[in-house]
Amino acid sequence: MSKKQTAKSRKPSAASVAITEAEWEVMELLWEKAPRTSQEIAGLLEQQKGWQRATVLTLLSRLTAKGALATEPQGNRFLYTPEVERSACVADETRSFLNRLFGGALQPLVAHMAEHHSLTTEDIAELKALLDEIKPQA
Repeated sequence: MSKKQTAKSRKPSAASVAITEAEWEVMELLWEKAPRTSQEIAGLLEQQKGWQRATVLTLLSRLTAKGALATEPQGNRFLYTPEVERSACVADETRSFLNRLFGGALQPLVAHMAEHHSLTTEDIAELKALLDEIKPQA
């Protein structure tokens, strides 16, 4: 990691970065608690996913290169901290999913869920309440 990638007490950006499914696993650990060392992250992912240390280091390197993580040297190791907010990444993932599968439209997604998944009376009531709260955008 280069010193130009080093960040001290920076607040995560509202902007997001496209991340892969495997990178998402790393980010979830850091959104949960940061900063963390590569040793901590690798240990957790070895327990949870059976991943090798080299795999985790590759993912950390990619995420840092994308600007999703900041690094701060601490002795002979680095501390990793998210540079993007989870909510921004969720928004991008949701938009991408809707665009890929439903042409960007929400109604076909809801129709698909209603047709292919057992919605309970409670689920339907919650959806109706949510729709009642939403203010239309111009």
